[in-house]
Amino acid sequence: MNKRYYWLLLIPALIGFGLLSTLALASMSGIPGEIRLFPGTELSLSVQLPFRLVDGDGLHVPTPEGKFFLRADQVGKQHFQLYLFGFIPVRELVVDVVPEVLLFPGGHSIGVMVNPVGLVISRIVPVKGIDGGEYYPAVEAGLQPGDLITAINGRKVTRPEQVGQIINELAPKFQTLTVEYQRYGEPMTTVIRPVLSLQEDFKGGQRQVYLMGVFLEDPASGVGTLTFFDHDSGRYGALGHTITDSLGRSVEITDGSIVSASIESIRQGMRGMPGEKLGVFVDDAVIGSIDKNSKFGIFGHLSAKLDNPYFTAPIPIAFNHEVKPGPAKIYTVIDGDRIQEFDVEITKVYRQSQPDDKGMILRVTDPVLLGTTGGIIQGMSGSPIVQNGKLIGAITHVFVNDPRMGYGGFIEWMVYESGISESLAKAS
Repeated sequence: MNKRYYWLLLIPALIGFGLLSTLALASMSGIPGEIRLFPGTELSLSVQLPFRLVDGDGLHVPTPEGKFFLRADQVGKQHFQLYLFGFIPVRELVVDVVPEVLLFPGGHSIGVMVNPVGLVISRIVPVKGIDGGEYYPAVEAGLQPGDLITAINGRKVTRPEQVGQIINELAPKFQTLTVEYQRYGEPMTTVIRPVLSLQEDFKGGQRQVYLMGVFLEDPASGVGTLTFFDHDSGRYGALGHTITDSLGRSVEITDGSIVSASIESIRQGMRGMPGEKLGVFVDDAVIGSIDKNSKFGIFGHLSAKLDNPYFTAPIPIAFNHEVKPGPAKIYTVIDGDRIQEFDVEITKVYRQSQPDDKGMILRVTDPVLLGTTGGIIQGMSGSPIVQNGKLIGAITHVFVNDPRMGYGGFIEWMVYESGISESLAKAS
C-alpha cells in the first residue's frame, strides 16, 4: 500500500487522540467548564503550572502562587481560557453571575395523587368463559405486558374501574372493541373480543362479566416529602426523583395534586430491606397541583400557605460547586405532621457540569433518626438538605445494603426544573 494512504488512515486516529488528550488535560487541570455565582460571592481556584488561566483581555489572572480570585459584583458572564504551557488551549471557563434565589426549605409529608395518561398492562392472563373454555383475548389482540392502554372505543381511561365499566357497557352491543395503546411511546391500535365469564363477588354470589384477560396497574400514588416552596411565585418542588410505574418508566401525568399526609407509623429499614413511612392522606387537604414530573422530582403550584418552623424567612440556594463534604441538616416528618431537624454527614460530592439526580452521598448520623427509622427510608425522598445556611439539595435514594447511607440531588437542578428562576434556565 502506498505510504500516502497510510498517512490518510493515520489522520483520523491522530485527531481522535488529540481530542481524548484535550479532555484528559481538562480533567487534570481541575478547572470546570462553567461556574455559577450569586452577586456578592467569591470564587477561588487553584491554577498550577503547567496550566495558565487567561481573561478576555489576554492577561494571566492567577497570582504567582497559582491562586485565582474573583468577586461576583454584577450579573452577567465572564469568559476565561485555560492554556497548557501558555499556548495550547485546553478549555474555556465561563463564570456566570445570576440573580440570587431564596427559597423556604420544605420537609412536609405529602401524599402524591396523579392521573397518568393511560393504564399499564402488568400481566396477561387467560379468561375462563361461561362455556368452561379457556380463552386469551388480550394475546389474540396482540397486547403485551408493559403496553399502556389509553382509550377503549374512543373513551379515555385513567382508572382500572373505568375499563371494566366501559367493556361491560359496550361488549353486549358489539362483538369487538377498539383499544388504543402505546408501546415504547408509539401509539398503536388493535381490536379485542372480550370474553363473557362468571365472576364471584364478595358475598360469594356469581355474576356474568366481560373480561379482556389483563391485569392493569393502579395510578401512581404514595407518600413523599416536599423539598422547597416559594411564597412569591407559589411554586414548589418535591420528591427529588421522577414518579415511575412498576416497570421503572416515568409516568406521564395529565393532572394530579399533592395533599397533606400524616405519618402513622414507621417500618424501620435494615440491610437489604428498605424501610418505609406509613401514612394516611388527608383527602380534603389539597395543598397544591402537579404540572411536571421529571427526573428531578414533581413540581407545581401551591394552593395553601405553608411554613417551616425552623425557617422564618427564605434562605439562599447553593450551586453544586459550593457543596462540601461535612455536616449538614435534613428536614422531614417521622410522626404525624411535625417537621423535625436531623443531623447527616455529606461524605462525597460529585462535581456535575450536566444535570443528574445523584450529586452527593450522605450518611445519617442523628441518633434519634437512626433509632426510629434505621436511616433513610421510603417516603423520605425529597427531604431538604441544608448546609452552612444554604439549601443545597434533597434526599433521592437509599443504599439498599446500608440504610444509613443514601444519595442526594443538587437543589440547583431542581430549581431549574421548577421554572422559578428564569436566569438559571437561560444559563443552562
